[in-house]
Amino acid sequence: MIAPTEERLSMPGKTIRLVFWFWMLIGLLLMLFYRVPDALAFSNGLFLVFFGLYTFSLLHRAEQQRFRPAPWRLTALAAVVGVTTMFAEWLGTETGFPFGHYYYTDILRLGPWEVPIPIGFAWIGVVGSALLISRASSRIGRALEVGTYALWFDLILDPVAFSREFWIWLDPGAWGSYYGIPTQNFVSWFVLAALLSFMFPMQKTNGRLRREAYRLYGGMCLMFGLLGWKEALAGPVIMAILAFAVMEWRARRD
Repeated sequence: MIAPTEERLSMPGKTIRLVFWFWMLIGLLLMLFYRVPDALAFSNGLFLVFFGLYTFSLLHRAEQQRFRPAPWRLTALAAVVGVTTMFAEWLGTETGFPFGHYYYTDILRLGPWEVPIPIGFAWIGVVGSALLISRASSRIGRALEVGTYALWFDLILDPVAFSREFWIWLDPGAWGSYYGIPTQNFVSWFVLAALLSFMFPMQKTNGRLRREAYRLYGGMCLMFGLLGWKEALAGPVIMAILAFAVMEWRARRD
């Protein structure tokens, strides 16, 4: 008999959940109504680390629901997502492929590397949360869903991050642009997230865990949507409100 999900939530899982939401709330209030003090500049990148760790804890809980859980495999898969996306981001900053021509500022940087380490954790959060809320029954269907959720999130995230100079886009690209961001960036987000999803086994999450994943994804979208409102970015605000509403509607139905 499978124990209820909440009973299986470990102390580290409870801790990272609490830290994530607390960090989000305080950081959002500072960015909306004041600014992040220079002494707390590291907190921007650290928040993305918490996002990745919280998502990993949810994936771990989903793994526990399997008849034969394999937590070390999950750790290896998450590491592959982080390393693969960090390499793709480095390649993008060096060559313009696959995302376009851009570079990172020091806002998210934790360490001396060109691509901030928190970006790899952010990709784990994006891909992992999309996997958890997917309803598809086939790998191809799930890949399309995961790619779509990643794209939806980036349509909110990237204009806000660009406006707040988390990273700087150098040209809009030959395929057109969205708030000064090349279209190839969004195509690449969809393709990369969809491909990464094939590494993970198919599994169903129960209602409680799925609801938590819905609210994680919706909360991240809403946070960047509120920052988009401060930056007067109508498109990301509308898409964030829609994402939050859809996720909350699904959470209440499941």
